[in-house]
Amino acid sequence: MKKRKRTAWSRRIERNILACYYRASVDDRAEGLYWYETAHNDAKTLSERHDVTLEQAVGVIAALSPGRQWGLNLLDEDQLIAAYVAGKRLPGVGSYGRRNIVKARKILDGESPMDVLPVTGPKTRAFYTLILDPTDATTVCVDRHAKAVAVNRLGSDIDGSNVVHVSEYEFYAWHYRAIAERLGLLSHQMQATTWVCWRRLHGNLNQLDLIPF
Repeated sequence: MKKRKRTAWSRRIERNILACYYRASVDDRAEGLYWYETAHNDAKTLSERHDVTLEQAVGVIAALSPGRQWGLNLLDEDQLIAAYVAGKRLPGVGSYGRRNIVKARKILDGESPMDVLPVTGPKTRAFYTLILDPTDATTVCVDRHAKAVAVNRLGSDIDGSNVVHVSEYEFYAWHYRAIAERLGLLSHQMQATTWVCWRRLHGNLNQLDLIPF
């Protein structure tokens, strides 16, 4: 069933995001504030290792990222680009089969990542944007965990309650963006900090370690 677009500010979502942010420990905040900057540096290291552009390295990371833990995401990218540069068959990496490997190949072949990454996947495009430029002040990567923080409830794959529909993506992003601006943070710093805190509070459950990523 198609989700109806919501436009009114939600005080409940505001309270939930702020509650999670204020429960963040010193370590949570340190990790969250610099999460995308650290990811940018990781991507830069991989681009230099394989002699590809930073845009290509970040694009491959984003293409292979859905449903993947961050450390595995980096290993996937490293293996795939190494095989591509060597002229070998691309390995079966990632969580969703060949479709994302095809996207990665297109990026390495020279297509613009923003042309390859689907418009219907705004979180993947946001992930690419933020790792490429961690100084971006307004882009928000709204994954299932950002939604869980906003509604203060763990979602489920079974009933689809963890899915961030395209129609509601900007609704959640708007809240993270406005709250971050109020507190003098970049939008992604608010999202990443609450994600790190949420993961800790819920015992580092495997599904909470997944990135949009």
